[in-house]
Order: sequence, then C-alpha cells, then structure tokens
Amino acid sequence: MRYPIGWEIASCHSCSDPKAPNVFVDFFPPGEKNSDGWVMVEHLADKPSDMSVDAWFAQVKQTANLNARIQEQRFDLNGLPALKVRYRNPSEGGYEMECVYVVSGSRTFEIEFSSDISGSTIDSLGNYPTYLQMLGTFKVTNPQSERSPR
Repeated sequence: MRYPIGWEIASCHSCSDPKAPNVFVDFFPPGEKNSDGWVMVEHLADKPSDMSVDAWFAQVKQTANLNARIQEQRFDLNGLPALKVRYRNPSEGGYEMECVYVVSGSRTFEIEFSSDISGSTIDSLGNYPTYLQMLGTFKVTNPQSERSPR
C-alpha cells in the first residue's frame, strides 16, 4: 500500500519491521494524529477453505468489528473480492469508521479508516480522500508464500 510522504508508519507490536506477518500497521498523517483520520492494515484469520467468500464476509463483518453496521458495499479491489463496511461507535457522541475486508486466496486483510472525533462522519474527515487513494494501491504480493500486505 502506498501512502503519502510525511505520513508515519507505526505498529501495535512496536516491531522493527512493520511488514512482518501478524502485525497490524498504522499509517498516521503528520501533525495531530487523531484530527482527520488515520489508516490501519491488519491480517485477519484466514478464510476457511470450505467457505465461500460471501459467507466469509458475512461472518467477518460481524466478528471483526462489533459496532453497529450502517452501510456496506461489495466490490473488487485490484482484482480481489472486497467488502466495505461503515460502522458507528455509539459511545461518546458516536463516530464512524470504515473497514474494507479483502480476501486473497485464503488470506483476509482489513483496511480501516477511523478517527476519535466524536460525532464525525467518515466523509467529513480531511484524510478520507487520502485513505481512498491509499486503498486503491493495496496489493497482495505472492499470495501463496508471502504473508504480509504490501
């Protein structure tokens, strides 16, 4: 995934290689990290081989994020099946987040855009267009052997 110059990469595991397997990677804009939203990419559990992509998406959208679902759209992201789901966290005035679930072979990835600004909608955040550009560059390299998004 390509990201703008000046954005910082961080990992929840504080590892030296944010592209290592089983690490989720945060992309933060310069300045106030919570002001206009940030992006996170995470490798989720693999899709069971005996489950269809649609059935897997139905399960993942309910278990990966427990907030109320307010909108969803199925589409292809660079040739991979994807599901975009908008959620609303009801606490503290509520805020929205958008998660895109992508399946490559059996691997499942979540690309999330969110902010901690109460009462905000995703579309109103200044970094939403940047997130959409980043999302458009998401690719999975060598789906059979490599275990991390690019």
